[in-house]
Amino acid sequence: MSVEMESYDIVVAGGGPAGLQFARSVVGRSDYSVAVLEANDELADNDKSTGGTFHQVVEGFGVPDEVVMSESATVQFEGPSARVTLDIPNYVLDFPALLEFLGADAAADGADIHTGVRVREPIVEGGTVVGVRGTRDGESVTYRADLVVDATGPAGTLTTRLHMWDREAAQRGIGKEYEVTGRYDLSSMLFRFDHEYAPGGYAWVFPGGDDVFKVGVCWIDDFYARHSPPDDGAIDDYVERWARSDPRWEVDDVRAVHAGQAISDNSINRRATDGLVAVGDSVSSINPLFGEGIRSGMESAEMAAEVATRALTAGDVSRSFLSAYERRWNREKGSNWKRQRIAGELLYDFDAAQQNRFVANSGRLSDAQLDRLQRYELTLPDLLSLYPFRLDDVRKAPTLLRHLW
Repeated sequence: MSVEMESYDIVVAGGGPAGLQFARSVVGRSDYSVAVLEANDELADNDKSTGGTFHQVVEGFGVPDEVVMSESATVQFEGPSARVTLDIPNYVLDFPALLEFLGADAAADGADIHTGVRVREPIVEGGTVVGVRGTRDGESVTYRADLVVDATGPAGTLTTRLHMWDREAAQRGIGKEYEVTGRYDLSSMLFRFDHEYAPGGYAWVFPGGDDVFKVGVCWIDDFYARHSPPDDGAIDDYVERWARSDPRWEVDDVRAVHAGQAISDNSINRRATDGLVAVGDSVSSINPLFGEGIRSGMESAEMAAEVATRALTAGDVSRSFLSAYERRWNREKGSNWKRQRIAGELLYDFDAAQQNRFVANSGRLSDAQLDRLQRYELTLPDLLSLYPFRLDDVRKAPTLLRHLW
């Protein structure tokens, strides 16, 4: 096979929201040359997200109206027999359109978007990452750069090979969603915590506007194993049953299927090494409570881009310089993500009575607490007010305590 070589100031491996936002941010603030390498033939083919998010993404990153499928003023939580409506404004995005927008915006400012390039490994010389190797159309390609960015998602293609992140030690989950046409009588995002429909996780329905909605199921593998019945079917069976289960909606046709995996820990991972920074889920930036990845991935990209630009200007891409990004992430997200991880460990292991009490307790949150819930900034008193404690939960203490370190 022939070998093709290209050189840039920055090479970004991965064309999801984190990788594209990193490129968009750098070319929007500097003249550095940036290439984004995406394995799929089109950016829109990387369609693995529900697109549910909040104002921090739409307003904070300038997402245009044409990318927004719907917006609503409330979120509904349900348990097996409890239901509350929470005043939390939200958006549902057309995820492929989001990727196309981010890519086009980055390209308009000078970034090169290379699709069909599958990054395989980092190039390391003298202990510093200086590029990546991959394949395109069956041929080997090499991209050299002053700085490399791993934005390859849960695969962690570069971070795992550089021993920056131990994905095998992280918690795993899966999700599947049908984007459907039909009747949807609600105006809210709906989350259902109920092992009948999503053992060890939750089910959801999101409005998509114009007789379109998204219906899906996700779970954490550990808790799925604990709460699923012995004669269990595939996740598709759960999505099908959930889609057909409720008179508040009716499915006419399935027009798209989205599926993905989550590999998460408390996000306190090594985010920088000599010549490389990692963003998004390549170092588990996903929120460990509800699994939202778009917002945290783009926020990590923005933090990293600010430091990366300064590093290139200073001519210093050492870990010592780049780790300012890592310290900022840990400072702004670290303790919150630890608390969210603990809350998730409890929530997805609740029995039916606790699920109902959790939902009821959510309905008693103050406006300030709802704002912190939406921002993933719940305090310990907030979590205690939500938690439906029972004596048997004492046995979980050793597992929960290890997330504090």
